[in-house]
Amino acid sequence: DAEGLKNFKDFLSTYNKISESCFNTCIINLNARKLTSEEETCTDVCVTKQMNFNNKAVSVYIEEQPKISEKRMREAEEEADRTIARLKEQGIDVDNLSPQEVAAAA
Repeated sequence: DAEGLKNFKDFLSTYNKISESCFNTCIINLNARKLTSEEETCTDVCVTKQMNFNNKAVSVYIEEQPKISEKRMREAEEEADRTIARLKEQGIDVDNLSPQEVAAAA
């Protein structure tokens, strides 16, 4: 499905960014076929740090996103209430208007 594909693309994007960042930070010598022990250790630490950071960022996002959405919804409802009050002050009968007509009258 589309959501699953988007999640997979997001995962690949994150994976590629981590790979590039750790490669640029840790890999010094491109002449050898194998990593040196220092490069290997650096890469392990780098990937672990990046993954821990990513996991923390995602968990904070998951926790905070509903609060942000709720706040935005509340603000939109307050704005709609102000608009309806303003239209009523102008003598417009908003009770018999559709939401689209109210938006157009605003």
